[in-house]
Amino acid sequence: MRKFDTQVQFLKYKVLRETARLAWKDTLTENLLDLPKIISPGNTPSIRCCIYKDRAVIAERIRIGLGEYHGSKDTVQVVDIACDECPKSGHVVTSLCRGCLAHHCRSVCPKGAIGIDTKGYAHIDKERCIECGRCASACKYHAITNMIRPCERSCPVNAISMSEDGSACIDQDKCIVCGTCIYECPFGALNDISAVVRVIHAIQAKKQQQQRIYAIVAPAVASQYPGLTTAKVFGAIKAIGFDEVAEVAAGADETALTEAEELLERGFLTSSCCPAFVEYVRNEFPMLLDKVSDTLSPMVMTGRAIKAKDPRAVVVFIGPCIAKKYERKTEKAEPYIDHVLTFMELQALFDSTGIDIAD
Repeated sequence: MRKFDTQVQFLKYKVLRETARLAWKDTLTENLLDLPKIISPGNTPSIRCCIYKDRAVIAERIRIGLGEYHGSKDTVQVVDIACDECPKSGHVVTSLCRGCLAHHCRSVCPKGAIGIDTKGYAHIDKERCIECGRCASACKYHAITNMIRPCERSCPVNAISMSEDGSACIDQDKCIVCGTCIYECPFGALNDISAVVRVIHAIQAKKQQQQRIYAIVAPAVASQYPGLTTAKVFGAIKAIGFDEVAEVAAGADETALTEAEELLERGFLTSSCCPAFVEYVRNEFPMLLDKVSDTLSPMVMTGRAIKAKDPRAVVVFIGPCIAKKYERKTEKAEPYIDHVLTFMELQALFDSTGIDIAD
């Protein structure tokens, strides 16, 4: 069993693994309602206040694991029921307040939002507060802090805000699908759409559809399984049911060569390899969009080469980054890439079939 950084990641993996197990057996539909009980058995809650909320959150995660969430196809989704433990963002007075005589915080507040209780301690009237932060700067004890939710604080493009019901809200027009919010959320309320079940269905149907399933793997796979050779990992991928495994590094060579030729022709160029970076330029610096390379990314370049040889091929990219899930839906990638899996999803496929990579 590979290790996970947090309990949140382990829960996400468990949902994917158990969903995959039922998908392999073609019993997912009839057991869908019982799946939360399989993942969270017994009557003792492991992640929430009660077993019922535990299972309600897991049920929403399963929906995402099926590849679509409430009809939405946006890559990053908020599980509303899991997003209810964060306090509201804004300035708050902490227990470091000493109840001093000077009350610098009240002196500098332009809206009179700082009140002092009978013991001399400060508090903030949120009806008046405009979140200017002057009180925090004035406090000699640093007793006032600006509480920003982890997802909001981590987002590099300010695409996350708080909705009226208190849950996180993603502005999909701003989101660059970098995945930082997913990693930073302590409650696992943000998740990426999964293609695990769809890949399983593609493998199961390949003989009937007369198709071959190709896995194209990012070079980063070498760091995922310490002590095991890449050949063993590729062998395990074939054991899942893939017909061929190719390294995206081959496509990267062609991308580098083509971009070099493009650079000589255009004079100034930024890379097109990272979809999150391209979206960042598109949203934040549209005046530089014409400077982004037109060359296909290594993932798409590899998929195009496979489709040229085998037009009926089903190509599945496997890598570390959820931004590739977004890229797959773009005009350049859609003809050549059918599905995208992360390394966590690959591990769920291994374990759902009982494959031991070392063997």
